[in-house]
Amino acid sequence: MTEPMGSPLVTVRGEAQLEGPPDLATLALTLHASSDSAERTRSQLAEGSGTVTLLLEQFETALERYSTSGLHVSPVFNRRTPTKITGYQGTFTTQIVVADFESLSPLVLALTALPNSQIDGPWWSLRPGNQMFREARLAAIADARRRADDYAAAFGTTVSDLVEVSDLNPGLGGVREMRAFAMAKGVDDAAFEFEPAVQTVSGQVTVRFTLKTVSL
Repeated sequence: MTEPMGSPLVTVRGEAQLEGPPDLATLALTLHASSDSAERTRSQLAEGSGTVTLLLEQFETALERYSTSGLHVSPVFNRRTPTKITGYQGTFTTQIVVADFESLSPLVLALTALPNSQIDGPWWSLRPGNQMFREARLAAIADARRRADDYAAAFGTTVSDLVEVSDLNPGLGGVREMRAFAMAKGVDDAAFEFEPAVQTVSGQVTVRFTLKTVSL
């Protein structure tokens, strides 16, 4: 059902912002290797990658996924004689996404025990299907409707039909940042203390309604 041509319109923007805990923590593990030959450097990295795979299999139930995200092998040149190669260096990087935060500290401890390993992260995030995204959209729509009702009331009328909805879809509110972690050591044990970063989800919509024609 549509209003007659010339019916008054109101266009409003609805906004909402929700906060909640993250679903996932992402780590980047980089193995470093160096040798006097490219073959030996690659061999070191291949051996290390096999060790990483075996270790991650022990934490399989705690992981969302893991994958190789980078392999790099390059020559090292003499500083005084730039054309002379003095050796080779390389890195092998694995991205690890953790779903069970209780296992995060033991996993990091195990990874840092690997020879020539570097750990970066964690980066906190939500799964794409997290309920917060839907709730933010619905809250933004509800906010738009309230604003439309306020404008209509100011002109002595009411909202009639929906004409258009535009989802501005800002999504995650920029909170995937890495949080630093600290290691607390005791006499017989050690543990990393992680504080998951609160995730902020934003919703924004532009909605257009017709208004009921005011009878004079």
